[in-house]
Amino acid sequence: MPNVFSRRLRISGLILLVIGLMSACSTFPRNFETPKISIAGITPKNVAIFEQRFEVQLRIQNPNDFDLGLNGIRFDIELNNKEFGNGMSLAKVIVPRLGSEVVTGEVITGLGSFLRQVQGMNASAAKLRYHLKGTAFAESPGDFTIPFDESGEVDLHFAPAAQQ
Repeated sequence: MPNVFSRRLRISGLILLVIGLMSACSTFPRNFETPKISIAGITPKNVAIFEQRFEVQLRIQNPNDFDLGLNGIRFDIELNNKEFGNGMSLAKVIVPRLGSEVVTGEVITGLGSFLRQVQGMNASAAKLRYHLKGTAFAESPGDFTIPFDESGEVDLHFAPAAQQ
């Protein structure tokens, strides 16, 4: 008899696990495409000896055929293949279907990361490479997390000033 009871218990547990997994997947939209998240700008906010804070604008592009509601983003940034810092944004945004929005977050760096960036700067460099990796938190069309891993370049050449 104990064998029959343990077998039924295992089968019941397996059925509950399958139901749980199916219900967890049901909040994830069908045909979902990961949004493209890129750096739109970085501005110094508070630069001190041991800690530097930067305001970072992130552009979120939604390739899906439905609006995407986000209520937070957590991310790490590398600049020119060197760790820069990590950041977060609690901004709530609805990215329209086939559209884009910009959210603002804060990145915190330590003295070591900041010095590595300054040492690696080259006045003649034309481009700044970045690597952005993290997680976005969706709240519609359901609660789920969206991992992202994007790389890109920012052109640092400025157009010459007009001659007067």
